[in-house]
Amino acid sequence: MSTAGPRVRRLAHPDADIRARAFGLPRGRPVVLLLGASGDLDTDLAAALLPVLRSVLVTAVQRDAAVITGGADTGVAHLTGLAAQALDGRRPRLVGVAPSGRVAAEDAQPAPGEVRLNANHDTVVLVPGSRWGEEVPALVRTVDAVAGRRPALAVLVGGDDVARAALVEHLGRDRPLLVLAGTGGLADDIARGAPGDDDLAVLTRGGQVAVVHLDEGPDRIVAVLHRVLGSREFAAPVQPVRVFPRLRFRAPAQRPVVDPGYVLDYPLLADAIHDANQVVAPVLHEQETAALRERERARLLVLLAVAAGFATVSFGALQVWLRDVPWPGVLVAVAGAGAAVLTVLARGGENPDARARAEQLRALYFDHLAAPPAAGEAEREERSRELATEVARHRHEPVSSA
Repeated sequence: MSTAGPRVRRLAHPDADIRARAFGLPRGRPVVLLLGASGDLDTDLAAALLPVLRSVLVTAVQRDAAVITGGADTGVAHLTGLAAQALDGRRPRLVGVAPSGRVAAEDAQPAPGEVRLNANHDTVVLVPGSRWGEEVPALVRTVDAVAGRRPALAVLVGGDDVARAALVEHLGRDRPLLVLAGTGGLADDIARGAPGDDDLAVLTRGGQVAVVHLDEGPDRIVAVLHRVLGSREFAAPVQPVRVFPRLRFRAPAQRPVVDPGYVLDYPLLADAIHDANQVVAPVLHEQETAALRERERARLLVLLAVAAGFATVSFGALQVWLRDVPWPGVLVAVAGAGAAVLTVLARGGENPDARARAEQLRALYFDHLAAPPAAGEAEREERSRELATEVARHRHEPVSSA
């Protein structure tokens, strides 16, 4: 990866038009707008964010999306550059927008109060201005120029007054927002439902806002990105038709009961979906896997019983043909006994208890989602404990025959 630095494009005045072709920017692409505080991040927070941002960039590549940041070598933009540097192979186009009076462009030494541009960005648009925040109108116009009619998702990591101003402009255009809770600042305020009493509070309550906690890992974030950036679903590969079952069982990968991306459409269910995915989903997958394993075993036994029955008929025909030879009769007896034993085993091969437990856990999952939202964090924790108790009961207690 080149470290010569980004191409710098300067606006003649803050309200100048931004044309993608003239500035060498990508056009007609989905956009991921990364917003956050411009200051340095805490080391522990940065370490937790790095794999998440790496997954965001990988998803942007898959969706042919451009990523827009503040462009400076500090804060979220700096961490995004590190994540891009760690990618193998393709990486998305990284575009930065910053005030010219706060960054040192090209090879200039940073003056007091200035920072360098991040070298891993492809293009940085510099806006006349001496304070952070003066670039916000140009930042929004850059998103407009790159995205056109394609979707543009803002991802909020922490955040300060500059991010607040950018979010007001972004949400005012009826664009979606993904809030990464657990990163402090404005992100945690929005996650708690307390963004303030200004325009942002109104826009977050009425807009497309999804809240995902940093501790939930990259998977839920990637699900939201795929849901927003592309309408095409990833089709599962077509499996070849199998005549004979596999002798070695391979457990299927765990898949979410409810697509985490649906928190965009139903933000009030975000906490319930998170708790159900943490408490119920793993045990549900365990029971479904156990039921599937026993079903595959039963199918194999049925196939072997059919084969033994066919062998019995074949040896019987051979015995009729070789009337004076005793050994075909022995084979008939052995094959018939084997067919009888395999038939009995196949009848009791499935595990109805595991299937019943899986259905009970699935019902418990959706019962939890159907409950009214918790009034506070204490009530949510109490519900989570009760949910864990119910899961343990369904997992270990005998299944009722009623």
